[in-house]
Amino acid sequence: MLQPKMIELENQINCSQKHNLPILMVIFDKKLKREEHLLCAQCMENFESESKMIGFKKTLKMMEEHQKTKLENIERIIKLNQDMVESLINQIHKLKSDLNQQLDELISNSIDWIKSLNNIGQANTTYSFLDELEALINRPKENIFNQESIIDQIKLNNDSLSAKIKIKLSNLQNQDLYKQCEKTLGNINLFPHVKSLENSIDYQDECCALSFNESGTLMISGCNCEIKVWNFQNGILNQITTLSGHKWMITCLIFSKKSNSFLSASYDQTICLWMSSQFYQKHTNCIDCLILNQTENQLISGGRDFSIKVWKVDFQKNQLSYLYSLDKHKNDIYSLGLNQSENTLVSFDLNEIIIWKKDNQQNWYFENLVTLEIQSLGSRLSFINDHQFILGTGNEEEDLISLFELQNEKNLQLQIIEELKLFNSDGIDANLFPICYNKEKKIMIFKQKLHVYIIQISNEDKLFNIIYYWNINKGWKLFNNLGRYWKEV
Repeated sequence: MLQPKMIELENQINCSQKHNLPILMVIFDKKLKREEHLLCAQCMENFESESKMIGFKKTLKMMEEHQKTKLENIERIIKLNQDMVESLINQIHKLKSDLNQQLDELISNSIDWIKSLNNIGQANTTYSFLDELEALINRPKENIFNQESIIDQIKLNNDSLSAKIKIKLSNLQNQDLYKQCEKTLGNINLFPHVKSLENSIDYQDECCALSFNESGTLMISGCNCEIKVWNFQNGILNQITTLSGHKWMITCLIFSKKSNSFLSASYDQTICLWMSSQFYQKHTNCIDCLILNQTENQLISGGRDFSIKVWKVDFQKNQLSYLYSLDKHKNDIYSLGLNQSENTLVSFDLNEIIIWKKDNQQNWYFENLVTLEIQSLGSRLSFINDHQFILGTGNEEEDLISLFELQNEKNLQLQIIEELKLFNSDGIDANLFPICYNKEKKIMIFKQKLHVYIIQISNEDKLFNIIYYWNINKGWKLFNNLGRYWKEV
């Protein structure tokens, strides 16, 4: 474990006046340089300043804590790389073992080849005296060595055994382990690039939702019951305006991909379409999740009234129209997911997954219900293709990411394909900040309690591969400090 170590000894640190006395206070003033920040007892006798001052011992403690945090982050990044290199070593060892086995088989096959050639020779060493006497007297010309016959036997033998060896040599070229080693080697430097913002904005209010427009030039943030609209250019955030109207904490924000219109949902039980600024209420309790289809003409909301509401959206006319309700859940609904073909809807509450399908009139109907063993507060759900979706669940004892697959089209069933245990943190989670999934790169950003993960999804035996993660101080104030953003994943 890395430990911070200060180069200077404490008694070697001196004030700018070189009084050679113990340092008592530190001035936190950006205009001062190095030793000018330091005050000993003699310096303080006639010192006056409105600048912030902190005791020297406390400053040392702050530095040590900062260094420990820095080294913990360095250790974590190094550990991630070491784990990947160790995985590469294990794969190389297995590759070596497999290669040795296959090379031994090739050598064995070649030795057998030599033996088979010897057998052809041995087969021609014995003869019958009487048969050869008859041939010598009656067929003297045929008694000459028949070279073509021997060559044909050898050729047939060579063709058979060389084909066998060629197959094994071809298998060496197409070695799956070799490809896995290449992939692991490539993944070692597969870290997301995190770029610092030119400006950093701190809020005391809780920020529980974020969304960007399609071009990435506008950002909206839900701060308590207000929506702040930001211009976002070259890593610089500038607030444009603040929108008010919700009466309680904003939990969901969705920007249209076709315009700069957006939708919001709140614990005040309402949904708002922000062009007309009209509020719509059909839920009778807090709204926890929203999902908008690709054509942006249908919105689906889930709430703590145990119901899913289906809405018709028209961004051009700035209209939101309530259609109908889906009422099969017995607990608060935390997450919703649509598959890529948008013919399957999955919803999740405390411990139940419900699958919904579309009828001939394109209305949703109940298909199946699956009960999980874990009871999860704060779950996140996202489809990665038509038949598979990711579900993040957690409680005070265990945090998991699970990959589910929809099976049997006529009678839809769920099968768990893979599970990944996450770093467990004390307490429970909120379902704020949904999964972000990049289907082209097969990478997702996933938040669970006090950790944010970047996870690669592969087609190999190990489907989930954590390629980066970091800690956050407060669960749902994740983006209060808008000091960093993802440039590329």
